[in-house]
Amino acid sequence: MMVEEKEKPVIVIAAFGTSHTSAQKSLEDFDTMVRERFPGHDVHWAITSRFIVDKLHKAGRLTMFGRELPIKTLEEVYADLRKEGETRLVLQSAHVSPGMEFHQVVMTETSGLNVKYGYPLLTSAEDIEKFVQVLSPQFGDATTATILCGHGNEGHPEFNASLIQLNEIVRSAFENVFVAAVEGQPEFGEVLTRVKNSHFNRVKFIPIMLAAGEHIRNDVMGDDPDSWRKQLGLPATCDTGLGSDPAVMEILLDHLAQTLSQFW
Repeated sequence: MMVEEKEKPVIVIAAFGTSHTSAQKSLEDFDTMVRERFPGHDVHWAITSRFIVDKLHKAGRLTMFGRELPIKTLEEVYADLRKEGETRLVLQSAHVSPGMEFHQVVMTETSGLNVKYGYPLLTSAEDIEKFVQVLSPQFGDATTATILCGHGNEGHPEFNASLIQLNEIVRSAFENVFVAAVEGQPEFGEVLTRVKNSHFNRVKFIPIMLAAGEHIRNDVMGDDPDSWRKQLGLPATCDTGLGSDPAVMEILLDHLAQTLSQFW
């Protein structure tokens, strides 16, 4: 049975957000992928970091993307949809791991709404294995240390499980690939020691974040002596956020498709 467009559930993408315009391009790329894969669905975005929303608003930036979506929190997006009479929603997480941000999303008040949740990028063992498979063509050659840069959570180590599992997989399969978190485990200090004691003559950073924002610019590629680039002391390059990578984002798009199917 064909479903009329007006009956299609609203898609809400929940992302941490970024205050950097160039990094926001990765989120916009994913927005394009979502709308192309699921035509006829109304697609909204919610920024889960109140700090990012406030920072953008203070700078006078009230919309994002070329289609000028309002920059709002998840609570505000839900309130708007209630006023519009929309009740059937799929909330697709645009987070990498099922960590603190995703838990806050799930705990957000949804009274009057029928919300189904699409899981983050690296939720299951199958997700992580597929992630390594589709990302591996981007790994550097044998003389290049490839470091996958995750966010992590220092205060809640249980939320680092997917990054730890990812690290175990790449360490068993690739001599030159490592995972390090800005906060918590896997710790960059261990990677630093391994790289410095090896034969590598350059480093390639791959952000394991949808948008390569503040952490990548400062903690990883910054000019401060404590940045990862400076500590390694090797020529370094850094890729863009994962949101611009169609092969990787296919994992999230599949999560979204599975969640949408719950309505039919």
